[in-house]
Amino acid sequence: MASGASGAELANIINEAALRAVRSGRTVVNESDLEESIEVVIAGYQKKNAVLSDQEKKVVAYHEIGHALVAALQSHSAPVQKITIIPRTSGALGYTMQVEQGDK
Repeated sequence: MASGASGAELANIINEAALRAVRSGRTVVNESDLEESIEVVIAGYQKKNAVLSDQEKKVVAYHEIGHALVAALQSHSAPVQKITIIPRTSGALGYTMQVEQGDK
C-alpha cells in the first residue's frame, strides 16, 4: 500500500504507526497500526465526530462506488482494496483505495 511513497512519507507512516502502538499501550507496531497509518498519511485522521445526514452518506457512498466501478471496468487499473465513507481531516468525505497486486 505504500508503493511509490517517498522516504519522508515512509518515515511519517512508521512514526504514525509507532504512535498508535504507544496509545494502545504496546511496545510493538502491528499490521493494523501500519495500515491505519498509511491511511492517515494519505487522507488524514478519521473525523469520527463528523455528522453526515443519511442522504449525505448515501451520496458519498454512490460517489465512491463510482470510483470502484471505473477501476473495475478499466483493464489496467489496480484492484480496489478498500472503500470507506468515513470523513477524514483532509476534507475527504470518503475514498476508494486501489493497491497494485504486488504491493499488498
